[in-house]
Amino acid sequence: MEEIEIRNAAINDIGYIMEIEHESFCETVCEDRSVFLDRILTFPDGFLVLEVDGQVCGYISSEIWNYLEEIKEDMFNLNHSISKLHMVAGSELYISSIGILKKHRGKGYGKLLFSELSRRTTEKYSISSMILLVSVQWTAAKNIYEKNGFEEAGRIHRFFDDETHSDAIVMRKYL
Repeated sequence: MEEIEIRNAAINDIGYIMEIEHESFCETVCEDRSVFLDRILTFPDGFLVLEVDGQVCGYISSEIWNYLEEIKEDMFNLNHSISKLHMVAGSELYISSIGILKKHRGKGYGKLLFSELSRRTTEKYSISSMILLVSVQWTAAKNIYEKNGFEEAGRIHRFFDDETHSDAIVMRKYL
């Protein structure tokens, strides 16, 4: 039986987090080490790691934003500094990144991380909605988000710097 633990990320987890990031996303979409360190330091309650038998195999990071009905593309820029948009008194939780090592995918760990982050942040902060970004090409991820109550709130044309410059779908869920 696997022992699963979800805890706040720590600075010394950064190597594992970057390994997961590079295994989960193409190089042009991966975010920098400094961005993840900034997220851990700025909003530790919003950055969780999942361990299986003592080994970090997944993470989820987030920020709290002021709710805006209008979608502003620049808010979602890759490698943006959390300190520019994060507002503890905000009401919208932005899921900035989630990743699971390939050998641990399909076991429900992403859903577990997502649920635990939602529970922890809504208990401690005044969160009334959640927002995230997903590539039009990531259909499995989009389906998971839809099953969890997220709906399309907008699109950002040619957002991702991948082979096809795919569009991003902004998805939002009201709590």
